[in-house]
Amino acid sequence: MSEGLDKKGIIKAISIALTAAILGIVVLGWQYNNLAKKQFPALEGKIEQNSAQDVLRRFLETRADIFLTERAVEQKSKGEFTLEEGIKYYEILKTDRLADGSYKFNVKVGNFIEIITITKILGSYYIDSIETAG
Repeated sequence: MSEGLDKKGIIKAISIALTAAILGIVVLGWQYNNLAKKQFPALEGKIEQNSAQDVLRRFLETRADIFLTERAVEQKSKGEFTLEEGIKYYEILKTDRLADGSYKFNVKVGNFIEIITITKILGSYYIDSIETAG
């Protein structure tokens, strides 16, 4: 009789442990789906924006034309903007994400405001256009 009770007790303990494990997996799966739907896209967007801002900062600090797309180089050759060196002060006033995934930054550079569009090409960000506001 005690062997029967021992087997029933063992089976009952295994059943409870298995039920608890399945319930834990279901709860963790639900939490992961919740995070994937809400948190991951926002986090990815923030990472992308930080990458674009990093390129913008490096460009503003160096004003080097290595960060320019063909469109921006054409603007430069037409005299629509210049790459003066030695900019000591700039401030990012506004950041907008455009429908095509590009970013538009309103940047105060010295006494002027520039509207700088940054686009992603093959996984890297580049300055696509620079316009002087006003």
